[in-house]
Amino acid sequence: MDVLFRSPLGALLARPWIDGPALFGLARWYFPLSRLWAAANASAGDVDRFRDEIGAPLRGAWPRPYLGGLLARHGARQAAAAAARAAWEEALFDARAGHGEGGGDGDGGERRVQLDRRRRSAATRHLSGRAALYPLLFPTRPPPAHWRIESPAAAERALADEIVHPDRLYAAALDLGTVEVSAPIARNGVREIWVRGPSPAARLHARPGSERFYARIVEPAGGDAHGTLVFGSGLGLELELLTLGHDPGARLAALGWRVLEPISPYHGLRAMPGFYGGEPFVALAPTAPIDLVAGQTMETALLVAWLRARYGGRVAVAGISMTSFVAQQAASRCHLWPAESRPDAVMLISHSGSIGEVTFGGALAVSLGLDRALARAGWSRESLARLAPLVDPTERPAVPPARIVSVLGVTDRWLPHDDGLAVARAWRLPEENVFRYTLGHLGMPVQLMRDPAPFERLRRVMEGA
Repeated sequence: MDVLFRSPLGALLARPWIDGPALFGLARWYFPLSRLWAAANASAGDVDRFRDEIGAPLRGAWPRPYLGGLLARHGARQAAAAAARAAWEEALFDARAGHGEGGGDGDGGERRVQLDRRRRSAATRHLSGRAALYPLLFPTRPPPAHWRIESPAAAERALADEIVHPDRLYAAALDLGTVEVSAPIARNGVREIWVRGPSPAARLHARPGSERFYARIVEPAGGDAHGTLVFGSGLGLELELLTLGHDPGARLAALGWRVLEPISPYHGLRAMPGFYGGEPFVALAPTAPIDLVAGQTMETALLVAWLRARYGGRVAVAGISMTSFVAQQAASRCHLWPAESRPDAVMLISHSGSIGEVTFGGALAVSLGLDRALARAGWSRESLARLAPLVDPTERPAVPPARIVSVLGVTDRWLPHDDGLAVARAWRLPEENVFRYTLGHLGMPVQLMRDPAPFERLRRVMEGA
């Protein structure tokens, strides 16, 4: 994969053209298939429940025996993935079985490596079960999400105090003693551990599956890292469920970073029952995005303090696309936290200063129909603007501007470039901290694999903190 991204073909992928075809494929195939997949997960093999869970009538004269067979095979993959995850999690975290941190199973961790491979393989097979549901896209595609958007009045009642005092969303108590640490795994030249614990964000405890945080830490095998980076992921990305030869964390570890990769709420190991990975971010908008951004921000504060206590040294926070809002809030609100929870530097990648513009004008949101679904529930730009201060960046950052790096795609229309550049200008970031590439949204991850200059800049500003 590294060879691909650094090749001439990789250069073609890091170009503006990729966003258009990808958006067409996501909206026409991937998201509708994902909705069928989530409905199959929730059905427990029951054909009638499967039809109900889709969120719209299943068109076509599909015979019950055919649907029943599809659901039975899907259920077998789902059960295998759940069993493999349970075995992996017990082996990593259950100290009573001798597998907790400091415990050993006498084989140098090989058993844990094998269990992780089995977990990823089973999860990948389960995820790829979308392909078996492809015929059900015809003659009429299901919706891209099962819309369950609450009214403006209900949302404003639930967040009444926070609307008046947005800082209250970002001032939860942080207890380092709640962080559980797994036994280590060493492979492919890196050392890996996992952490988990109850989220310090109370609102996430009302989102089943996301009340507990998970994160993976990857570092050079010798443990000699020049800095620690908390690096959030994008909407719908569930790399911890995939069989990968060399993932982004491992690539950054090869550059000398210790990387903590948080699993975002509603994704992967934290998926909500009845939804596919990331779906609640759009299907339950606008409150679910607020809960994700605020909740993951508070989890980041906890983990930054934990990383400092465990490893020492400086800690940076980065976010791309969806989690750029998390990184922006860490930069905006960290003055509310104890000193040990505040990042030494922040990197914003493919970011935007306006959740309203992303929702009503961003290409992905419009293609999925999020703007129309919100309008049907009574939302407008004006009513959404009343909630925007809960997740939009503050007027001035709490982190010194010289320690903030911005990375933008000039042709990005998913999180519009101009709104991200406006944040960089309003926050008065030094010009040498602002990277602008002639590409769109999906080309950015490829570009960052080809050009580590933004990470090198982040390292320099962090070392100067």
